[in-house]
Amino acid sequence: MLLKKPRTSEKDVIYLALVDSISKGGCPICRTLEKSENNLIWIILYEHVNDPYVREKINKGNGLCGYHYKKVIDMAKQDPLIGGLGPAIIVEDLLSRFVESINTDIPLSTKCYICSELEKTEDSYIASFVSKLDTTDLLSRYESNPESILCYKHFMEIYSRLPKATAQKLKEIQLKKLNSLLGELRSYIEKHDYRYIGTITENEAKSWTKAIEALVGSGWSALFQLKPKGKHSKQ
Repeated sequence: MLLKKPRTSEKDVIYLALVDSISKGGCPICRTLEKSENNLIWIILYEHVNDPYVREKINKGNGLCGYHYKKVIDMAKQDPLIGGLGPAIIVEDLLSRFVESINTDIPLSTKCYICSELEKTEDSYIASFVSKLDTTDLLSRYESNPESILCYKHFMEIYSRLPKATAQKLKEIQLKKLNSLLGELRSYIEKHDYRYIGTITENEAKSWTKAIEALVGSGWSALFQLKPKGKHSKQ
């Protein structure tokens, strides 16, 4: 008798997504969001162009932000499965609203549908990261990869939600990673002295770009600043 393959639960899917992001380096929350963002845009353009619910949400918000219009253009040009038809159908509705706005002298305000969805996704990933630091090996995985560094805003959001003991452990790991990066950055700067004879290591050469991501994050999430929603538990 054939045994059925067990279903992967939603929690396991999120855990695997976070593990994958940690393995790729950079901020794991930013990396996971970048993948979710690309998937969302692709699905909208390829599968949901004629979906009344999605079209209504986009139209209700009077379109997308400039950042996501640029992402739509890039994806449409790069993926032959999408091309220009999907974006054209979406933009036709919005351009009609723009014309109507001018005719009626009623100004429009935009609430980007993709940004709204990503805000919910971001909070979900942060909450999952917090819960899995205590219930899985996620913390040890994060500690073991020196290339994986939570950006400042995602670190602060996660740190503020953790129980005191776990928060302290994460803080120690984060400071160790940041001090190591700071050392590489300083070495990179010092080795540009005209008197220096030797080579710049690969890690030193990448240090300034890694430092920027550690400061502000990357991709969509770098456009927004999060404020911690809670304080450390005293447990």
